[in-house]
Amino acid sequence: MYSINIKGKVTSKDKKLVKLEMIFFQTGYNRVSKVLNITGPIKDWDNASQSFISKSSDAIKKNKMLLDLKLKYQKIAEEWEEEGRKWSPTELALSLDKKKGKEMKEEDRSLSVSQMIDYLIKKFSEKEKEKNGKIVKSLASVKDYKIIKKALEEFTQKKYNKPLSVFYFSDITKQFLLDFVLYTQKKGIANGNKAGLNQKLRKLRAIVNYAKGLNMHGADPEIFGCVEDKMKWHKFEPRTVSKRVIQLIENVDRSLLTPKEVFCLDLFLFSYYTGGMANVDVCHLTYNMIQGNHVIYERMKFPKIGKPLLIEKSKLIIEKYEGQGIDNYVFPVFTKKHTTEAKMRNRVIQISNRVSKTLTKVCNILDIKENITWYSARGTFISRMVDAGCSPAVTAEQAGNSVTVIFKHYYKFTEGETLLTKMNSVF
Repeated sequence: MYSINIKGKVTSKDKKLVKLEMIFFQTGYNRVSKVLNITGPIKDWDNASQSFISKSSDAIKKNKMLLDLKLKYQKIAEEWEEEGRKWSPTELALSLDKKKGKEMKEEDRSLSVSQMIDYLIKKFSEKEKEKNGKIVKSLASVKDYKIIKKALEEFTQKKYNKPLSVFYFSDITKQFLLDFVLYTQKKGIANGNKAGLNQKLRKLRAIVNYAKGLNMHGADPEIFGCVEDKMKWHKFEPRTVSKRVIQLIENVDRSLLTPKEVFCLDLFLFSYYTGGMANVDVCHLTYNMIQGNHVIYERMKFPKIGKPLLIEKSKLIIEKYEGQGIDNYVFPVFTKKHTTEAKMRNRVIQISNRVSKTLTKVCNILDIKENITWYSARGTFISRMVDAGCSPAVTAEQAGNSVTVIFKHYYKFTEGETLLTKMNSVF
């Protein structure tokens, strides 16, 4: 049950004029009023007929404007009712407005889950931050929100035969979460993976948390307690390889590789030598980050500072590509056509895929059985440093991590045979 009416009352500034308000009502919600930019003599206004009773051309024109506006809202409400959408008076009152600001308005407190995600996508698309002297946007966050929205749209349509647009935060119940978990698990089993359940639940909880912070009706992060075990991070198996494997890769016959593959191999080895620097950080490395025998940079994916030392091997790689990169970039990853952040991000993905393919080829040449990727560099560097007796704190600083994180996610003992020999000599 809903209604849309126009009420008039005396304005506070001029007792001779009427202040008109559109009153929106929906069962289960408080009435919402919206002041209209139409006024006239208070003596000519009739609340019963919701119109000006004067026969003047001005009154006739204003009555037509009021009727047209009311019919527009009426049409939107009828469409929502036909869709089976759950809507609020606040949402209807704002449906014809154009948002003038970037931030959520105080009265806009009844967005659907889909609208909330769209709001966050827009917010993070426009959000800028400084990284290593450059202004970048939160494109990774935007991608994550798009992924969860697509997953929820598919789930609500297939499970409930309803579009995501009709779901509000009050509909995100324990049963909704349990249904989503089971649906995602079944999809993962069919595809031979986990379907990203952990990440999707965490992102959905983050959305609900954000909505609660904006006082969205029904937003309750506490209900995620029923799926807490599904949100725990699984035991992380580091992609660390042994010293022997790295030495084999370093000494591979490069005549068997193309020039592009040689470049990709150099990027991987440089990453390994410099604390396991992430792919995006290697690609975005600029000369101003090199200070003496150190590289000092803020990691692109995390607000952490990495301070790896430049050993001779890494210096030789830098010298090899000196002058080949555009602008101030150390490596020739980007070209003049990579003019936007999105294009640069896609270029990093392209280069990362090439590095992975190159490492696969190198492993096949050397008959190495391990699955080595660019991400193997960090764990291998950390494990090599710790096993060599270097301070975990110093190692963590070079990698741009904490001591806790390097042991939890990256360290792996790979010299089992060497340890056995030492133990036999001791005992």
